[in-house]
Amino acid sequence: MVKKSAAKVRPASQPTKSAPVRPADLSWRQELKWSLGVLVRIVVSLALLVGMAYLMTWILTLKQNMDDTAAAEAWIAEKPVLYEYSVLVIFSGLMVMAAVTLRPILTAAIGLAIAAGLGYANYQKLSYRDAPVLPEDLKMLESAGNLSEFVDTNEVTQLVAGIVLLILGAWLLEHCLRKWLVPAWRERRWWEKIGLVPRATLTLAAVSLAVCVTLPVLTRRGYGEWLEGAAFVDWNQTENYEQNGFVLGFLYNLGRMQVEEPEDYSEAEMQRIAEKYRALKAADTERVPLDEKAMNIVFIMNESFADPALFEEKYPHTGGDILPNLHQLFEEYPSGYMYSPEYGGGTANVEFEGYTGLSNYWARNSPYVNSLSKNTGVLSAASWAKLFGLETWGLHAYDGTMYKRNIVYPILGFDEFVDEDGMEFREHEGESDYANDWSAYQEVLAQLRDGEAGQMIGLVTMQNHGPYWVPEYPEIDFWPRGRDDYNLAVHWQSIHNGDQYLADFLAEVAELDEPTVVLFFGDHAPGLYSEYKDSDDPLEERRAHLTPYLVYANFEIEPPYTEAEVAELNEAVLGFEIPTEGVDLPTTTPNCLMNTVYNLLGVEKPALFYLLDEVCTETPVLSAAYYGKEAPEMTEALHDYELVNYDVLAGKHYWDGD
Repeated sequence: MVKKSAAKVRPASQPTKSAPVRPADLSWRQELKWSLGVLVRIVVSLALLVGMAYLMTWILTLKQNMDDTAAAEAWIAEKPVLYEYSVLVIFSGLMVMAAVTLRPILTAAIGLAIAAGLGYANYQKLSYRDAPVLPEDLKMLESAGNLSEFVDTNEVTQLVAGIVLLILGAWLLEHCLRKWLVPAWRERRWWEKIGLVPRATLTLAAVSLAVCVTLPVLTRRGYGEWLEGAAFVDWNQTENYEQNGFVLGFLYNLGRMQVEEPEDYSEAEMQRIAEKYRALKAADTERVPLDEKAMNIVFIMNESFADPALFEEKYPHTGGDILPNLHQLFEEYPSGYMYSPEYGGGTANVEFEGYTGLSNYWARNSPYVNSLSKNTGVLSAASWAKLFGLETWGLHAYDGTMYKRNIVYPILGFDEFVDEDGMEFREHEGESDYANDWSAYQEVLAQLRDGEAGQMIGLVTMQNHGPYWVPEYPEIDFWPRGRDDYNLAVHWQSIHNGDQYLADFLAEVAELDEPTVVLFFGDHAPGLYSEYKDSDDPLEERRAHLTPYLVYANFEIEPPYTEAEVAELNEAVLGFEIPTEGVDLPTTTPNCLMNTVYNLLGVEKPALFYLLDEVCTETPVLSAAYYGKEAPEMTEALHDYELVNYDVLAGKHYWDGD
């Protein structure tokens, strides 16, 4: 028989130890002594958050200045008010987080992690796109796995691991300190532990502070008299961040996530505009249905396809003509140079303008992410083609979730959308991560040959996408003269190969029985021509935005202008002569490209495009980068266009899309 051990009983003389409980009826001296611990914790917590706000602001300033400590210190010395205000903005945000969680150490760690992540992302985007991180970029976090392919995987892994360890360590430290330092923590009731009353009080105070601090910049009102040095730049966010720092630049853009409503926007005004341009459409009786002139329409937006011939003065190279086939096509088919509103990135914004005939000039955000993905249907080249019995098929040679294309393409009227996972052909250039143009064109040719009806096909390529640091090509034919720039050499080789793929593709299109039209254009230049992009001469800066566009057909089409007429038009718009032969279509922005195609073919087009006839003639380039501090002359047509853009992107959809 096993003898049970007797339970240990604590003698009455040794009471159970517990954290001290605050006695009642304390004198004021005793009350002060008891409260001293609480006051010390509050002061230490505030000091921690203030210090963290300074550290976070310094990290973001340093990364904004590309890790150049001297440049960061010079900016702070030049604009101390903006720096201190940035600290105050971050401190107010930390206060809100700390008030909600009642965990100042964990809040400080999370804040530091956010600053590290944003700083790294901003550095990378500035390096490869010459553009800072914007608030709408955060909506791309769901595609973080795809975005990681554009940066150093080891750096990202180390950053993420560091952030995880930092947050876990902070949580553990605060958990231990709370048990050791907070009086009678275990004996407190649940509502005392979660601190309902102090949490609600502090949160209200912190939110009030944050609103008072940030509202002047968010609304762009009331900051001019006291925020010395602030010079917000709406047309160029790279310059905006350089002038005002990362924190204020980001905050300013956060305030314009919503498109501002024009003063005279109303249902009656939209009906007036619709009736005006429907009348112009009804009076234009000489046009023929789209399917009578072209059974197939192919829309090709080629990634980072810019013409090095425009940049040879500052970027000479060996190897001869990089785009010989394109330059030959320029002499045979209607062609010109588009002024891209973007540089180094922003593909989806150019794509949006090209498909819809709308402009991002007033919204200046990411319409695919912010607007179109919330819509039910938007007029586009695809939805218009469907009215004439054409099948609509879209291809993006990468992940379809990028910029929510998998959601947006059906809204644009595409019956089917295919991304890289659905491609049958997946050839790559050397060690490149992206499907090359040959593969994309083969997919288009297969669709053209297999379709039972006419086709409207939209293609967005990926071959020329950066970064260019990998050995994508075992042999390089074009090297920069006078500079050691492997990135340029790789990009030139990529577009040279793409130039041959384009020529081969069009040769196949020429053999099709159905009349087929191809609109080909580059979305933007790569972020490799900084001597033009960063030039103080606006004429040089404009070159950095030019990309070629071509309208090819396997039947006869005639441009509406001669080369001499276009040269004169371009001189008036750009201020310089384009060196390429065969340019017989004027420089314009992507919102005008499909209208150019409809006019070349003489086919029926939506009422919106009669408005574009006026806009594209009066304001051929509609881009914030082009106008800078100025604004285009607000003609009646341009104002009507502004109202239509607002209505479709952010308004009540009075315009029915016809």
